[in-house]
Amino acid sequence: MNIGQIAITMVGFCMALGTVTPAGAVSHTMHQVQSEHPFLYKGLYPSWSAMTPEQGLKDARQALADARRQVEELCKVTPEQANYDNVFGAYEKLNADVDQVGSLLYHMSSVVDNPELRKTQEALIPEMTAFSSELIGNEKLWHVIKTAAAQPWVKELSPARQRFVQQIVDSFRDSGADLSPEAKKRRSEIMEELSGLTLQFGKNVLDSQNAWELVIDDKSRLEGLSENWLAAAAAAAKKKGYGTDEKPCWLITLDYTSVGDVLRLCKVEETRRKCWEGQNTIGRVGKYDNAPIVARVMELRRELASLLGFKTFADLKAAHRMVGSGDNAMSFIDNMMQKVKPAYEQECAEFLEYVSRKKGKKVDAIAPWERRYYMNMLSRERYNFDPELLRPYQEYNRVLKGMFSIYQNLLGITITELPTVHVASGSATVEGAVEVWHPDVRVFAVSDAATGTHLGSFYLDLFPRASKRAGAWVMPLKYGTPAQNGKPHTPHLASLAGNMTAAVGDKPALFSHYDVETLFHEFGHMMHVMLGDTEIVSHCGTSVTWDFVELPSQLFENWTWDATGIATYGYHYETGEPIPAELVQRLLSSRFFMPASDIMGQLCIAKLDMEMHVNYDEKFKGLPLDEATDRLLDPWRLKYTERSSSIMRHLTHCITGGYAAGYYSYKWAEVLAADAFTRFAKEGVMNTKTGMDFRREILSQGDSKPAGEIYRNFMGRDPNPDALLQKQGLIK
Repeated sequence: MNIGQIAITMVGFCMALGTVTPAGAVSHTMHQVQSEHPFLYKGLYPSWSAMTPEQGLKDARQALADARRQVEELCKVTPEQANYDNVFGAYEKLNADVDQVGSLLYHMSSVVDNPELRKTQEALIPEMTAFSSELIGNEKLWHVIKTAAAQPWVKELSPARQRFVQQIVDSFRDSGADLSPEAKKRRSEIMEELSGLTLQFGKNVLDSQNAWELVIDDKSRLEGLSENWLAAAAAAAKKKGYGTDEKPCWLITLDYTSVGDVLRLCKVEETRRKCWEGQNTIGRVGKYDNAPIVARVMELRRELASLLGFKTFADLKAAHRMVGSGDNAMSFIDNMMQKVKPAYEQECAEFLEYVSRKKGKKVDAIAPWERRYYMNMLSRERYNFDPELLRPYQEYNRVLKGMFSIYQNLLGITITELPTVHVASGSATVEGAVEVWHPDVRVFAVSDAATGTHLGSFYLDLFPRASKRAGAWVMPLKYGTPAQNGKPHTPHLASLAGNMTAAVGDKPALFSHYDVETLFHEFGHMMHVMLGDTEIVSHCGTSVTWDFVELPSQLFENWTWDATGIATYGYHYETGEPIPAELVQRLLSSRFFMPASDIMGQLCIAKLDMEMHVNYDEKFKGLPLDEATDRLLDPWRLKYTERSSSIMRHLTHCITGGYAAGYYSYKWAEVLAADAFTRFAKEGVMNTKTGMDFRREILSQGDSKPAGEIYRNFMGRDPNPDALLQKQGLIK
């Protein structure tokens, strides 16, 4: 699975801006009560139609004003008066509404992007950044916090509360609370500029992706593509005014479900070449050129790290992660690359030899638009397997039903769909239905199977549209108040979004295996959110250290590669017949096709990310971004006849998201997931006891304990660092 296209988002717009306060607690009810401040609602489900960009601006400013008043009150607490609730509990809560508005705006920009929403974000960036800087620069606030943290009563707190106290102190210090006034001012300037740059970067990626399209009026130029793909492309073309029923056209876009199949399946090289050229326009051409933004972001991040007393930005980011330091992260990447390199070089040689046979001439380098095509061809021949044969057995609703049954069995939960309604902006809501932001969106409630307690609800938004960003992700929207006084925690709320294969004509949505694996991956994140049960809101769910957050998601991909797991959803959408065992076996045999190439591809991205955040001056400054990227990665890549643009031009993970100096964490967590799955493999992939142990020891714990301790509690030992390479047969 190309996990690089999948991401889990940060909890809130403000956290992306560097605000040190985590999301605070709120009280929940089952239904939204309309108010004059819809972004500040206190129910479980928001009223999306009432949350206009203009209202978002008003509500954000209201939240900022309220937060400032709470800061003033907190600053009045004397050492004699100080206790956990009026200092650290109050600090956690003071930014709750600011984070809520920011989180909702960030979510909306990801799924219903529009010019008005962008204007609101642009207006709020300096205001929210200023508030973040005010917190760091508030000497009275910092004095109250660090004085309280040093009091003897802190040692009498629960382990989770002691951990949270230290995390708040660390976050202040790492954000520059001890800096001089001049340095604090410069930090504020850096954060504001970074916020504007990263917002523009994301806009350029989305806009350049939407700006490119290829209209085909000759079906022969699409030879090799499935009838399902052709029908979808024809419908997309007709929707945009291209072609007629009598003389159809086919529209190719840069959505993965569109261009990805062309590069993998189309027999016409010229069509593939044009699609590759289209991909190279993302973040590259004209007003969408992201190279200057990347350069400035790296310079500012380097300056920020130095200002805060860190050697590199990677050290700043890794200080409180499992990896510990930028050097350790770099060593992890380099060591894995060295271990994989012999197998990778052998795979490259075999691949070029195969292409040479197919072309009837010696090939030492390949055109980039030919790689996926010949890889797919080789895989089909080697395993006598065409992945498209799976689609009829992977209908959207059957996949959901089967996936839900797996999670319900393993984790002791029930998942129930709720009625929904899409309401036009300004219209009245419908009683008894949960409002959604688009008609395609569905809503599900998660309850504990043993007690019936409502644990949380989630939105499901799986199909592409122009206003939605690419990829797939889980966005926590609101964590419930912790359990207290014998009552369980109140429900959580989150969203799962993706860009899977949509329905076409009278056919339902038929998923590729990639779609299914992506869905299982993201639902692992969702279970991390839904099953969070911590003493402190800020520790809940995916609020874990960044190089631990992918463990649940990558672990649960395994059920899409297991015959028992596949049997829960693999039924023909027309006949109801189960997927043939022989077809399942061919799928499973193909799982580790050229595994070294797959791992090396991800490691190259991690290497680029880490080198830019560690050695930017030495290896990138003053050089064209594409050229510098090629210099760094050419020794680790297949030889190509043409140069592609640098992935950093559109890698939102590392510029706008949480993976800056953190892309290594995909492979880091994949090692953990491969190791953790050995317990399921030994005890049974559908073993409820093992699943409940995973729920209790990992999913429910969030960040309430160090990640290493949480992992050891589940496995009974430290992780095996070679688990992933052993699983894929690359080392013994």
